Amino acid sequence: MKPIRSNELEFFKELVKDKFYDKEEAVRSEIHFEADKLAEKKKPTFPKECGVDKQLKLLDKVNQEYLEFIRTKSIVEDKLLDKVRGIGEEISSKLSRLNKTRDWGEKFEDFNPKEDGAEFFLDKLDEVCFKEAEKHIKKGHKLYHALKEKRDNCKVIIHTGSDINSTVRTLQKEMSSADIRLSIPDQLLQIAVN
Repeated sequence: MKPIRSNELEFFKELVKDKFYDKEEAVRSEIHFEADKLAEKKKPTFPKECGVDKQLKLLDKVNQEYLEFIRTKSIVEDKLLDKVRGIGEEISSKLSRLNKTRDWGEKFEDFNPKEDGAEFFLDKLDEVCFKEAEKHIKKGHKLYHALKEKRDNCKVIIHTGSDINSTVRTLQKEMSSADIRLSIPDQLLQIAVN
């Protein structure tokens, strides 16, 4: 039995690193794709799920009234602006509490009633909806959670000091459980035996 040489050890470490990087990229792409699909599916109902759908519709309506009458008398303008401000602050307050509870990392307090409308909150809710969808998809993705453990197992296999043939066979078996193919030409293994 011939122990694995340092250059072979380095080669396998880099090969395993590259293979896992490729698989992680594919898994991340899959998660992103699935999260995007889920977010698109949930987007129409997400404001309702957050309990602000009626308020957003009302805000949009009031904001439209505000924009329509902006050139009218200042009394009407001030009255409508107060309505927009009040509803916007209500939504901002509610979403800020949800932000703290759900740890979204968004700011809802910087609503400007003179410049922002319902789109201000809808744009932020779209982003938050995607984050929650991605988190949900990641939580249920078995391979995503198993990849680190399988990579660690492969590192241990490489550093066991076994001969190259059994190291390669064990690596192939462990990596195939993560659906990663490790193809080593037979000639490489025959050279190691000589």
